Amino acid sequence: MNKNPKIKIGNDFQKPIILCIEPWATEYGMMPNDEFEIIADDAKDDFYFHIVFDNKRITVFVEGEGASFPQICQDGKLLGYGHNRNFE
Repeated sequence: MNKNPKIKIGNDFQKPIILCIEPWATEYGMMPNDEFEIIADDAKDDFYFHIVFDNKRITVFVEGEGASFPQICQDGKLLGYGHNRNFE
């Protein structure tokens, strides 16, 4: 299995939305047309991403053994906690 699985998440809405990473409840603001990449470190065989969304929030659950906090990147740059979270 790939030890660093990743997924890309995009905001196609015409308004900002929140990306929440669970189980840590860490939030990032996504502006319209933003695309973030979520990269897991040292994932085990039972690792997976579970995604739930509505028109205000995308929640990505990091599940399974070896589910440590992932890297959240935009255009190859690591984002800090709370990135763009002040739009509300």
